[in-house]
Amino acid sequence: MQTPITSSPSKVYSLTQVAQSIRLTLERATANRSWLVKAEILKISEGLGQKTVYLDLVEEQGGRQTAKMRGVIWPQNGAEISTELGEDTSNILKAGSEVVFSARIQFHERFGLSLFIDRVDLRHMLGEMERRKQATLAKLKKLGALDWNKRIPLSSLPCKVAIVGSPGTSGFRDFVTKTIGHPRQFNIQIEVFASSVQGANAPEHLKNALLEAQAREPDLIVLVRGGGSKLDLDAFNDFGLCEAIAGCTVPVWTGIGHESDLVVADLVAQRALKTPTDAAVALTDAFEEAAYELELMTQKMERRFKLWNQEQQALLNQNWKTLEWAGKNILAQRQMEVNAFQKMLSIQGFLLIDRQRRSMLEFERRCMRSGQQFIEIVRRELQNDGRRIHQATHQQLQRKRVELNGNQSVIRSLDPSQTLKRGFMLLKRADALLTKTSEAKTGEVLQLEGYDGSIPVRIEGNPNQVD
Repeated sequence: MQTPITSSPSKVYSLTQVAQSIRLTLERATANRSWLVKAEILKISEGLGQKTVYLDLVEEQGGRQTAKMRGVIWPQNGAEISTELGEDTSNILKAGSEVVFSARIQFHERFGLSLFIDRVDLRHMLGEMERRKQATLAKLKKLGALDWNKRIPLSSLPCKVAIVGSPGTSGFRDFVTKTIGHPRQFNIQIEVFASSVQGANAPEHLKNALLEAQAREPDLIVLVRGGGSKLDLDAFNDFGLCEAIAGCTVPVWTGIGHESDLVVADLVAQRALKTPTDAAVALTDAFEEAAYELELMTQKMERRFKLWNQEQQALLNQNWKTLEWAGKNILAQRQMEVNAFQKMLSIQGFLLIDRQRRSMLEFERRCMRSGQQFIEIVRRELQNDGRRIHQATHQQLQRKRVELNGNQSVIRSLDPSQTLKRGFMLLKRADALLTKTSEAKTGEVLQLEGYDGSIPVRIEGNPNQVD
């Protein structure tokens, strides 16, 4: 018979014991050292350097999160980070940025695992920016896009200029002031297409503003920004923006205000100027050169005109002398012709006058005969018209007389005396004529009027009387 094996009961650990064990193990493993960690900021709270800042840190591969952890920046560490990063702080520590930072790994029994960040490694950020810049440049070289915009001819005097940038910034104001405020007041029309020039959305905003400016078909588009750090200028290394500049159908100049390195936008633009002021000077210089050439051309034309005028004056004097000599000859010839014509008129004038007199007399006789014939014709026509009017009037009077006789017969037949002659009588009350028997009252004396007079009658009874 086999004896049953009895095992000792398993030990049960509390949650606190487990958490403490994890903390102690992690402290021994890390020895409270700082580690360089690369992660993407998913979310970050405000108040860096003033209060504790909390970050949600993630790592993604293939579109899905492979790791997620909480980061913490104490106020003192936050102040040191702000001092080190300076103006780039808001561009680096923001949602969507990938950063490399120095952090201590700590585990707390209640709050779990956290990374306590004490410094941001700026060198990595610059290296990452340079990597993206070189990647953008490699793509554009593969497309052959670096020379696209350079092949577009620029108008000799670009009067219609579109400026893409952030109004209110110093670089933007410098370009506008230098252009519009030039002492010679060149005819340059500037249309503004506003866009942010830094931040996560800056490349997309700049691209949209550039495309909008291109649609207005200006002579030149100028992309300006008033300087900044390398991180500030990273938006101008964006592939989408640089491809839009390269493919623009209008010449594009850049005046981004960088101190040393060129951004990719400079490399694909038709011309890259160091600052917005330099871009404005380059633009106005073209007008200055044109004005200078115009002045030289004006002076040359004035000299040529003066020489031509002198030649024409000499030619005019020569022609005047020729005309004066020719005029005298022609005048003498015309005088001879006039004298000959006067002699001819003295001989032929009397014959011509007599011929005209006879013609006038003959014309007068013809007019007299024609006038008498016309008067006779009109007289006969008037006589015929008079007879026709007399006949028509007589006929009209006859018709009216017949109509009048007919109307008189009708009137006589309708005379009341004629009706009374046919045996009818009128019943009257004084001068009023009664037309209904019901109007006669019993005992009333009325007048019964006939053709030859009237007689009084008394009404004895009237069954038709209305009571």
